[in-house]
Amino acid sequence: MIKNFSSLSKSEQAKIELAYHQMKPEEFDDRMSKAETHATASVRLPGELVERLRVVARAEGERGYQSMVRKWIHERLQQEARMSL
Repeated sequence: MIKNFSSLSKSEQAKIELAYHQMKPEEFDDRMSKAETHATASVRLPGELVERLRVVARAEGERGYQSMVRKWIHERLQQEARMSL
């Protein structure tokens, strides 16, 4: 799994930023055309559940609860796919 930018050390972040700013426009376009696309989805959750998710996310070192939930959904889908074979 790719590390989140915010979890990298300051020196690693600086290297990535430098590479980004030195990138030619056509290189950037090529990289962006290969980037993963996301669909917008909304799930209404009770406020108490969201607060509990935030607490767990902080405890796990996640920046936000939504990225953690996305990761959980991905992991569960992989489990379900393996069980259906």
